[in-house]
Amino acid sequence: MTHSFQLDSRLDGFVTITEVADASRLAAAVLRRKYNMDVPPHGHHVIAFVAGETGCWWPAFYVNYLPHRNAMLIGGAATDGEVLRRLGAHQQAALAESDGLMLQTVRYSEARFADESVGTFGYCGDERSWSILQRCGYRRIGDHAHLIVRWNRQLPEVDREELIDSVRELGPF
Repeated sequence: MTHSFQLDSRLDGFVTITEVADASRLAAAVLRRKYNMDVPPHGHHVIAFVAGETGCWWPAFYVNYLPHRNAMLIGGAATDGEVLRRLGAHQQAALAESDGLMLQTVRYSEARFADESVGTFGYCGDERSWSILQRCGYRRIGDHAHLIVRWNRQLPEVDREELIDSVRELGPF
């Protein structure tokens, strides 16, 4: 089963989203500013690059997908506002009209990992991020304030609960 992703056409020509093998240099600055952390050495690193009016490409959004059992964990989502401020007014308007890089990158990533993952779990306490993740199909897990999931396929109830329990045991990630 192949899931497809289509970048919002308003972003054609100046946004590209891809997985990279090593994001340690590409995402280091934004993760230090946003979370005071280094790029994790593990998982799948997905980056949205933007091209400025001069044609230079810059990493503008980062997110990590970490395999956990037969699922994924999403974390470290960060937009580099300094990079976005370098863009021209037309590009900034197109990003706003397309609801931004986080929405586009999470949709890309969910399509990219859907075949190998029964679902993606996140730990989200930020309302702005939550509003975007909801649009990507994420739902809160029971009465947990921050634990969320986006299912790619149905699981037997016992398997589903066992997987949810294993994610709960991780604590915030």
